[in-house]
Amino acid sequence: MPPKAYEAAARQFEKTVEKLYELHCQSTDSDFRRQNPFGINQAIVMRAVLLDGDCLVVRRYRPVSGGLLGTCIQIIEGARLENPFAASAELDIREGVELDRDGVPIAYHIRNGNQYQRLSEENRVFRLSRYDETGAVQALHLFNARLPGQTRGEPFLAPVVEKFKQLGRYTNAEIMAAVISAFFSIFVTSEGTGPFGNRADAHLASRKPEDRERSSQKFGQGLMVNLLPGEKVESVTPGRPNSGFDPFVQAILRQVGIALGLPYEVLVQHFQSSYSASRAALLEAWKFFKLRRTWLIRMLCQPVYEWMIQEAVAGGMLDAPGFDDPLKRRIYLSAEWIGASMQSIDPLKDAKADEVRLNSGVASRRSLVEEQGRDYEKLKREIDSEMEDLKKSEPVETQDGKDLK
Repeated sequence: MPPKAYEAAARQFEKTVEKLYELHCQSTDSDFRRQNPFGINQAIVMRAVLLDGDCLVVRRYRPVSGGLLGTCIQIIEGARLENPFAASAELDIREGVELDRDGVPIAYHIRNGNQYQRLSEENRVFRLSRYDETGAVQALHLFNARLPGQTRGEPFLAPVVEKFKQLGRYTNAEIMAAVISAFFSIFVTSEGTGPFGNRADAHLASRKPEDRERSSQKFGQGLMVNLLPGEKVESVTPGRPNSGFDPFVQAILRQVGIALGLPYEVLVQHFQSSYSASRAALLEAWKFFKLRRTWLIRMLCQPVYEWMIQEAVAGGMLDAPGFDDPLKRRIYLSAEWIGASMQSIDPLKDAKADEVRLNSGVASRRSLVEEQGRDYEKLKREIDSEMEDLKKSEPVETQDGKDLK
């Protein structure tokens, strides 16, 4: 087969695989519970990892009538991982993760149902093998490992959860103090022995015994009170709202941003600096987001993509000669993931910068297009198709000077 024929066959295979994967992921057939498409499940997995520290994604097979593929995923929250009650002492199980002698995870112990169901100890936890009968991975344990030998993840806010708790208490206290200070309170001071001077002696004698302990009185709107000699009215200045509240909260949030790896401006979603400072904060945050996205692609998107393509090849939907060969299989299953690009603050400046990079030879058209989150080959085909349409629509001048379309 000529090289051009190989290239055409490869491009056709890529287009077919991409469209098959796109159609299956856009439907709820990719979800074991038939609730969400794969894009929403990605957000659920990321949220579960950030909140709980980890989660499980299990490969399941449930074909439906009219569906393209039967491969689907089931998401299991990490809180359901726990050690079995009567586990053998020879097994190395760490917080629900079973390891072999080399420390490799081989199974997961998952609690049945929810924590409110009453189950016997034998049926409370079931064992899920990490590998299926053929040796392929069927369960993905997603967590962000920071230490060697780590078997479980930690929540994203774990380093700063105490600061958030104290900051919430401080905010509630300041709000309550501001509400209390909104009520107008006064104190009547006198040289007498009882409250409100000598008048209180006769007033308290006429009241009920249980009410005599009260030393405050209510004043109505526009009420004028005559004061006895020696009495005077003094108001209280509580000093609320606190002028140091906002600087203190900003200082705490800056510490939180440093611990999480996020700039303060992005954390509070408030930009009050210059264009350069705002762009620098967004670029720092974008580095963090790209790392998280790369992690999600490698740990979730690529394995799920391979599960779907393997089923399509096994079912005859895709023609992949030599797929049984390990090297060729890896080539067939390889994919380049292009995500969305960062939104530009000033698109005109970014466009001029891309033009300078292209003309100076430090960047190619492909790299510039992929930086914007687009597929270069698809964009090139669209441009070529538009150019062909424009050529067909251009008028053709004949010998007699008339234009023909």
